[in-house]
Amino acid sequence: MAPLPPARAGDNSTADLTGVIRARRRQTWRRRLIAVGIVIALIALVAVAWFSPLLSLQKVQVSGSQLVDTDEVSSFVLDEQGGTPLPQVRPGTVEDSVLKEFPKAEAASVHYSGPRSLKITITDRTPVIAIEGDSGFRLYDSEAVDLGTVDKAPKKLTLLNGGGHQPDRETVSAVIRFMGELRPELRRQLVTIEAKDAMSLKGTLDTGKQKAKVVFGDSSDSSLKVRTAAQLAAEGRTEIDVSVPSVPVTD
Repeated sequence: MAPLPPARAGDNSTADLTGVIRARRRQTWRRRLIAVGIVIALIALVAVAWFSPLLSLQKVQVSGSQLVDTDEVSSFVLDEQGGTPLPQVRPGTVEDSVLKEFPKAEAASVHYSGPRSLKITITDRTPVIAIEGDSGFRLYDSEAVDLGTVDKAPKKLTLLNGGGHQPDRETVSAVIRFMGELRPELRRQLVTIEAKDAMSLKGTLDTGKQKAKVVFGDSSDSSLKVRTAAQLAAEGRTEIDVSVPSVPVTD
């Protein structure tokens, strides 16, 4: 836009100054009207996107899980949110509903993946123990969440033996508490664990160089007990009692 001409001195200086002021006011109002028009246009676009069926959720892609049926997750989300304009779909709300409906999932990450689709990545809960039963091996995580039954126990997962009988709920809970406090590297060394009751835990420890039979007692101080037993096994001990970890007993 060309700059305004400067005011001229002389008899007509007052009229010239008035014209300059008016021109500047017109420029100011023109800028304001343009700005208002842009804001109105943006609001209109947002309103169209917010309510438009052209942006309604039509597809949900789910990946990352071996414990949760991804097709079921997709169907569940579409049943709840399908047809809703995508700007109205809140990822956090979808994540919460998925975790509530599918307890085998530890986390769910939801992202927009297009004008009418969502992408969901599921993180499975981590099993810490497998219990053998008539229909296979039932898996549990550190929070005692039932992760279902598999035909074959995963490698390096501790197996619970009930000592000739199926362990009761209290015993299973004690074993899960014991396992849940262990770091993964300690957990992997505990090949099997046997429990006649919640106060009588024992198992087989494999350090990679030495195997040892270990009496743990109750579920308390599990990390200290397993670390102590692993150190003694590394020294060649094969029969270890760490039910009182500060005073271990060996063969």
